[in-house]
Amino acid sequence: MTSPGSEVRPREEGHAMRLVSRTVTGTITGTAPTPVEDRPAPRPHDRPPSVTLRELGPGETDVLDAVFAGLSDHSRYLRFHGATPRLTGAVRRTLAAVDGRRHIAVAAFGPDGAPIGIARLIGTGLREVELAIEVVDAWQGHGIGRRLLVAVAARGRQERYTRLVADVVAENTAMRVLLASVLPIVSVETDGHEVTLTADLRAGVLGLAAA
Repeated sequence: MTSPGSEVRPREEGHAMRLVSRTVTGTITGTAPTPVEDRPAPRPHDRPPSVTLRELGPGETDVLDAVFAGLSDHSRYLRFHGATPRLTGAVRRTLAAVDGRRHIAVAAFGPDGAPIGIARLIGTGLREVELAIEVVDAWQGHGIGRRLLVAVAARGRQERYTRLVADVVAENTAMRVLLASVLPIVSVETDGHEVTLTADLRAGVLGLAAA
C-alpha cells in the first residue's frame, strides 16, 4: 500500500505491518437456505436504515480509535491474529494513511454518529488488494460487516483491482462465510492457524449495489 511519502509492502515487512491487513467480523452461522414462505420477518437490526457508510479520508484517527475501543479482546485477537491491547504508533499511522487508491477505507456510523466498523483494502500488487474488516462488538450480527464488504469491494473494483485476499485466523469461520456470500472464492490456503482466502473481485460486483 502507499502512504504519503513512502511505499509499504505488508507481505514483505515485519509482523507489525502485517497487522494492518488482518480480518475480523461478527458471528455468522452458515445454514441451508430457508424457503421464502417460511422465512421470518426481518428483524429491525438486520439492516439498520439509520446506519450510514462513508469513505474515510487520510488522518481520521478518531474513527480508528473509536472502533478499536469497541472491540473485545477476542475480536482484537481475530482482527490482529494476536493479543492487541493497543495500537502501536506505527500501525495507527499506517491505518490512517488512506489515499483512496492503494489504501481504501470505508467506515460505518451508528444512529448517533459514532463509528461502529471499518473495512479497508490495501494494495499489494498491480491488481491485488488485501481485505480487513472490523465491527465493534455491540453491532456484530446486524449485517454491518456485509454492508462494509459490499461497499469496499465496489470501490476496489472501481480502482480496477481484480483479486482480493484475506488472511484469517482458522477459527474465524464467520469471515469465510461472509466473504463467500459476496464474492466467489477462487482459492483457500492453510498455513498453521491461518487461512488465506482469495476471491475474484470482478465477479459478483454487478450484484453488489442491490445487496
